[in-house]
Amino acid sequence: MAKKVGLNGWLQRVRETGEHSDVVVRVTGEEFRLHMLPLRNESGYFRDLPSSSNGIEQVDEKTGCKLVNIHHLPGGVEGFAIAVNMCYLIKPSFTVKNVALVCAAAEFLAMEDVTESARKFMHSNIFSHWRYCVNYLQNYTRIGSPVDEYVEFRCQKVLATACVKCFTEIKHVSAPSAYISGPLTAVPPKQSSSACQTLTELLVQVCSLPDIYAAEIINTLVDSDVNLNLKCRQGRNVRRWLESVIDDECQSDKARCYVLLCLSRMLLKNAPTKRPWMELSSQYWCSLLEHADQLLPLLGDPLKERLIGVKAMLEEKIGESLNEMDEYLRDYKFGPDTLMSLVEYYISMGEYTEQSLEEIAGDVDRFLWFYANECSISVDAFISLVKAFPPSARDCHDTIYGAIEKLISTAPNCSAEEQQQLWSLIDHFKLSPSVNERALNNPVFLSQPEILESVLLHHSQELAKVDDTDGRHLRHIMQKVINASLKLLEENSRRSREILELQRQYGELLGCRSQMLNPEGIVDLLGKQHHSNLSQNSSLQRESETEESEISDSPSLATVSSTGATSNRSSSHMAMLPRRNVEPPYPYQTIS
Repeated sequence: MAKKVGLNGWLQRVRETGEHSDVVVRVTGEEFRLHMLPLRNESGYFRDLPSSSNGIEQVDEKTGCKLVNIHHLPGGVEGFAIAVNMCYLIKPSFTVKNVALVCAAAEFLAMEDVTESARKFMHSNIFSHWRYCVNYLQNYTRIGSPVDEYVEFRCQKVLATACVKCFTEIKHVSAPSAYISGPLTAVPPKQSSSACQTLTELLVQVCSLPDIYAAEIINTLVDSDVNLNLKCRQGRNVRRWLESVIDDECQSDKARCYVLLCLSRMLLKNAPTKRPWMELSSQYWCSLLEHADQLLPLLGDPLKERLIGVKAMLEEKIGESLNEMDEYLRDYKFGPDTLMSLVEYYISMGEYTEQSLEEIAGDVDRFLWFYANECSISVDAFISLVKAFPPSARDCHDTIYGAIEKLISTAPNCSAEEQQQLWSLIDHFKLSPSVNERALNNPVFLSQPEILESVLLHHSQELAKVDDTDGRHLRHIMQKVINASLKLLEENSRRSREILELQRQYGELLGCRSQMLNPEGIVDLLGKQHHSNLSQNSSLQRESETEESEISDSPSLATVSSTGATSNRSSSHMAMLPRRNVEPPYPYQTIS
């Protein structure tokens, strides 16, 4: 005797076999042999089918069944098949991948029970935890249905709520750090707190989502009540935490950019309306600017444009509050252009003191040495950073001298004109004795003649105080005098060549002008002026030759005179040197 089959079993069987079918439904080219009664029982679409624009248009020739064509069904064949199965009381086979397809098809077909079942599955398996939402959005493909908005809105809300909760509950931020206990005992890396780990993971995951989702979640977080400026007060490891998040955890430049945009906008939104801007949160401000400066060259539009705008606002706030930083400015890795912006903002405020200006100028000078060592700054930017401060802001030029010396050695394409511009920044009287000595012995150091003359005068006075019997000390001072004299001769010779070149160019210009302008009297006037200049030059040359012969007669300056003619001022200072008849105790050698 055959076993009786219940209604559920019978419906499932006829669904699988298609027997007793009275309607054929075509979805994107695939046919389903179905039954109108269970379809109308569950679907408003099929109940209203006769009056719809897609009504029963024809009859299938093979089966004689009515034919229904559904064009562009959201959810496609997969969503339709699972939704239809539920009309036959078949248990739905929902998965995270197909539940949105089923929900979209059910909404289109007006299957309320199926739609409700799909949404319950989403709430239990997707919207119940932020990690599920992240995984879902990372792989989600839009269907072209209202389900898209429903799914995305729910996931974004869960993620934004989780972010606000993490920032609200966390007490401090810290980066994982490895340490060793004892010389032989290795200890596993020490991890940061669980709350910090959760915040780090959540922030990185959110910023790694597709742009459309990440931007919306960040906007919600920025509009929340989280004051990131206050979160710095309970922990002082902000910079290390940011380095860990941006450099180690983020796997793409896009994710790094969104982290910077998110945290920067949160800082700027809750920044005080009056200075001080960053009295207790400078690590957040400066670290974010530091990373933005390094990341910008790696980005493309439109993220680059957004980060440029945020970076400009950070520069303004930090620049106006340089004196409020709780760490030295040089501890951060800012590029030359960024550093220049900070200095300009600070000086433009006009509220600085001499002490604060001196401290910041010292930090900038250390930046200059770093840039020169890395060959990461142009000569124009170098000069601009030095001249951004008034001369009174620097009592010592030792660091600037070292930076220029390093820049010239690391930049082989630095022209003679650029070197002269760099050396002109140095104030000789603000160099320490040791650095001054090094500068005068540096063959590429271009000293001003008046500085060299003052050096000669100083050594002359020093020489006058030396005892005649102190041959070693006398010899040392004489070597300094000779070095300074040679330097002065070299500088005067260089300038003489420049003057002659300018005179030659001036003469050529006068010749050209005399041919172009021919009114009566103008040519004669220019010719007389040119003749007068040549006469003066000849007179100066004769005087120089006379002085050279006088200097060469002096046995104490034979070494100096052998190099060429000197200037009037240098010869006058050399005449001030006392004449001594002291024989050195050993042969003369150059002392560097």
